[in-house]
Amino acid sequence: MFLLLVIIAASTSCSKNDTTSPSAVQSANTTLPAKAVTYVSANYPDASIDYYVTITNGAADYLVTLNTTEELAFNKSGDFLGRGENFHGGKRGDSVQCMGNGGGHHGGIPLDSLPTTLKDYVTANYAGFTIRHAEYDSLCINGQAIEVMLFKAGSEPVKLYFEISGNFLMLSERVLYSDVPAVVKDYITANYTGYTAADRAEKFTLADNSIQYNAYLGNGAIRKSVRMDAGGTFMCEKTGSVAGGHGGPGGGGCPGPGGIGGHHGGIPVDSLPAAIKTYITTNFAGYILRHAEYDSICPNGLVYEVDIVKVTSAPITLYFEMTTAFLMRSDMISYADLPDVVKSGAITNYPGYFAMKSEKLTLGDGTIQYLVDLTKPHTIKTVRFDANGIVVCER
Repeated sequence: MFLLLVIIAASTSCSKNDTTSPSAVQSANTTLPAKAVTYVSANYPDASIDYYVTITNGAADYLVTLNTTEELAFNKSGDFLGRGENFHGGKRGDSVQCMGNGGGHHGGIPLDSLPTTLKDYVTANYAGFTIRHAEYDSLCINGQAIEVMLFKAGSEPVKLYFEISGNFLMLSERVLYSDVPAVVKDYITANYTGYTAADRAEKFTLADNSIQYNAYLGNGAIRKSVRMDAGGTFMCEKTGSVAGGHGGPGGGGCPGPGGIGGHHGGIPVDSLPAAIKTYITTNFAGYILRHAEYDSICPNGLVYEVDIVKVTSAPITLYFEMTTAFLMRSDMISYADLPDVVKSGAITNYPGYFAMKSEKLTLGDGTIQYLVDLTKPHTIKTVRFDANGIVVCER
């Protein structure tokens, strides 16, 4: 995400108010073209759109940031232009924060708290690469794991999976589904009638150098990721649903994950603890579970993050402790709707920052807090405020 901050630094037309207020320019009238959303769905099925910004007088018109922190550039028609870091020229235009999973996911694990074993592996095997993002994931067969994104100038990003202990699990690479072994495709064709495969699949190279594949399938609102070994033997599958249709609008006028994309990470919703599902059924009638995953949030640590959706309603994110006790609800709001005391707290404590995303948190005891993403060149902070504008914690 920090690569997008170059845009802010490049802007030379900020008003005086922009230099004293952390609020970035936002506009609900700026819509990412459906063609771009479809491209992400087909070619990045393991990821989802976190947010995007528009660029004026630049080589690209839209810069899209995925929840993996990868950045993609598109023109006004939605045509893919290349990796976003190559298209930072021009001035920052309107920005629209669109969470790919419909909620307030905030980037997983603080990098300085990653297991030493994990960091040593990266240093020894990926010289020159930097860990830019890490989060908890839930993999069928393996269970809870740590997903790490590595970046190096001039190289393709690298995704690695590790056990919770920090031991290397596998390398993940996106490959064309057409290049997946025929025995894998034949099994999917025979056993998943009515499903369409995304243009890309994942190739897993495990610690013992064995190869596996993860194919992403869609049939209307139902999505499946199917994991198989290179010999065509079925290993496991995960099932979910998608809101917004193929490149269609999601909640709040933002593009939905679209079609068969947006499979990133997560816990199979049918395997969530019964207490969590009962809480949702009891307190959110008419809502359906769309996505669940592990997250790490300050000051609570490891939690369940669950996204629920309802037709014509904005998506809601719920957080539960690992004991399954309800922790809080998160609703996306505009910076303008933050209480003045919270905005004052942001301005006082974080001079020079812009606010890129804001959320209202309703805790289990009814207490209200706010989460604000603040950015300036090469820095991003997620700051949690209480209702009086006092900083609770920051990441």
